[in-house]
Amino acid sequence: MASAITTPAPTTWVVLPGLLLAPSDMEPVARVVREQFPDATVRVLDSWDTAVTAPVAAIRAELGLADDQAPGSVGLVGHSVGGLAAIEWALTHPEELGAVLLLDPTTPFLPRRPERPAPVGLTLLAERVVHTSGLLLSRCGAVTRRGPALRRRAWYDATHRPDPLPDDEAVRRYGTPEAWRLLTGQYEQSWAQAERVTALFARDAGALRRLAVRPVQLVGWGRRGQGAFLRDERELGARLGAEVYGLRGEGHMFPLTRPDVVAQVLRGEVPDGAVAPVVEAEFR
Repeated sequence: MASAITTPAPTTWVVLPGLLLAPSDMEPVARVVREQFPDATVRVLDSWDTAVTAPVAAIRAELGLADDQAPGSVGLVGHSVGGLAAIEWALTHPEELGAVLLLDPTTPFLPRRPERPAPVGLTLLAERVVHTSGLLLSRCGAVTRRGPALRRRAWYDATHRPDPLPDDEAVRRYGTPEAWRLLTGQYEQSWAQAERVTALFARDAGALRRLAVRPVQLVGWGRRGQGAFLRDERELGARLGAEVYGLRGEGHMFPLTRPDVVAQVLRGEVPDGAVAPVVEAEFR
């Protein structure tokens, strides 16, 4: 595989957000893509229309992409579960991709590694608990009305910045029973998404060799106690054949607070202060 972005660069870029993130949350990332590729079309998936955990065919249809995109014409930027969606895309449509940038991507191999699958009964029970809890919470007005406040608290805890989402959009996306059912449904779908990608790796991992580019994987490396997470990210990077860089001092939401590092990668640069995590001791 070649470098991180093919020449000529992709003419269509798709930004795939993390779970429960609004399209406007990904605007810092979309903006740096537009700045680096001003002639390209940049599309941000709205997970309230089509879940980022949905099959790639549904995401492509939502974005208006045909099945016969020109080779190397599509660039993907995926954060968290959106990164897992990008991996599924790469495994099913590798030839059309001219760039794959994964930002703290979710790994599909845990908790259901092929060699250590979770007990079926416990898995089904967990899914049923989540489904039932979501239904009950969505019917509790006192809970759903607090959705925007919970969103704003979670945003501040993750970014240490005020939430920029307008009040009316916060209510629409997080403050209604319909929104809670939708968000809970996406969380449920994420398990099926992980299973699909795990099955694709087992069935056709060779598809990744048809990529014209080598994926780049940026990993937030901000807190102690991340050893297992970092090892999982390295394992994922190895299976993808990706260039993996650890970003010291950054948490899971770094794409939204540090779009400058995303811009550096888009320019083909190694992000400032990034470390290639190749030594086992670095993950302990």
